[in-house]
Amino acid sequence: MRDRDSSRARRRAVTAIAWMLWGAGTLSAMNLNLACPWSDTCSPPQSPFLAFHSPQSENLLFVSGDVIELQCQAGLRAVGLTWTLHRNMILKPFRTGTAEALPANRFRIRLATAGLPPGFYDVKVELDTGLTNGAKDALARRPVRGVCTFGWQAGALAVAETRPADFKAFWDEAIAKLAAVPLDAREGPLQTFGTQEINGYNVTSACLPPDYDPAGHRTEQVESCKVDFAGPDGGRVYGWLAKPAGPGRFPAMLVLPGAGFAARPRPLEHARHGYVALDIQVHGQEVDLKTYPQLPGYYKDFKYDPPSAYYYYNIHLRCLQAVSYLASRPDVDASRIVVVGGSQGGRLSVVVAGLDPRIRAAVPCIAHASNQPHQRWVARCNGHAEAGNIVPGDGMEVTGAPPVSDDAEGRCLAYYDPMNYAPDIRCPVLFNAGLVDPVSPPFGVWAAFNRVGSADKTLIALDGLGHDWSAEFDRRAWRWLDARMVSEKDSGVRVQK
Repeated sequence: MRDRDSSRARRRAVTAIAWMLWGAGTLSAMNLNLACPWSDTCSPPQSPFLAFHSPQSENLLFVSGDVIELQCQAGLRAVGLTWTLHRNMILKPFRTGTAEALPANRFRIRLATAGLPPGFYDVKVELDTGLTNGAKDALARRPVRGVCTFGWQAGALAVAETRPADFKAFWDEAIAKLAAVPLDAREGPLQTFGTQEINGYNVTSACLPPDYDPAGHRTEQVESCKVDFAGPDGGRVYGWLAKPAGPGRFPAMLVLPGAGFAARPRPLEHARHGYVALDIQVHGQEVDLKTYPQLPGYYKDFKYDPPSAYYYYNIHLRCLQAVSYLASRPDVDASRIVVVGGSQGGRLSVVVAGLDPRIRAAVPCIAHASNQPHQRWVARCNGHAEAGNIVPGDGMEVTGAPPVSDDAEGRCLAYYDPMNYAPDIRCPVLFNAGLVDPVSPPFGVWAAFNRVGSADKTLIALDGLGHDWSAEFDRRAWRWLDARMVSEKDSGVRVQK
């Protein structure tokens, strides 16, 4: 019988890490769009004293060669640097060494690729500055540690095949039931925002800089209101709508949130880029409560049997109902609906794009919870016991896909794993992944990306970045969407040259 306490402890540990990272307040826009003030602090595990690069690969993804060379630039006077090599997210190393010191306060690490299964690897380093842990100077707390994650033949990452035989029938039945629920949409009063109001709202309430992409503006005035519509469980789905001011048939954007129970921000920046944008509260809660109760089944008291009792069943259906709401609006061009989101929102972007053929493009960012068998295997390697336990170790005995746990949890999660929706995606997709992201590890994001059925798919690796946002990625994502979605004939939208 599976150890339920261990399973729950494992999930609580992952949740704690996620909340620690979100506390940095840096996830926003397509990545997450938090309802909190902007901050310029990067999410851990970045170290301001250590920077990694390779003369062989700009993004630390390698496909060939006998040796991988990494260089670590130290921002402190350094005596030496030692390293350990790990499979991604596994604590126990399988190699250790001392880096070659270079005159420019830089260190070279050379890693033989022989015997490395395709996938991702963490190089953890410790910098010797000549100071001890007992140094009194608060700025001299030592040792200094850092991590660099690289990919080796990531396109050939071995992934377990867990998609259930009745996967499509399971979701077709759920979608058919949802289609019988009338939308019964309601809309609150519109509020108008100009350039300065959008900029101010971004900084105070949407965890964004005031204006990181002026070249992407398609209008300088937007309108916003609360909306709600019928949900799949007899409740309501609540959201903030924002759109370019004035009449028109615009492309639409569903903005899906990261994990947790929290307020949602108005998607004003998305509307300024020319979209009728909808940011929803996926738990069936209001969008602007002062406090949010945590609902059972999300962080604890999991229900795995039958799979339709799992918490994400209704989350997925609320997202699909949001697509139907957007398609029903007279100001939306229903042939141009896109879905974006980060973390849990990235996960849900893959899900919605896989389930709903009305989605014409998707931008899943730092997508969470993909490749569940691999995640559970990593937990076992790190000492979290469960049925079919693997003795804690470095994981190098597994050269192909990690073993699958055949228990109620594993059987249920196969219906919700983003990588099992990816083969049904036929629209263009733009992913990103933080290589040192401990919340959405690269082995999960690549599992979904590699399986996407669309021929138009791109993944941008954010080497050195954790569970975080990148202004330049978003700027490129807006241009990527422009090339596929936005027409200069959109009525009422001024295209800036």
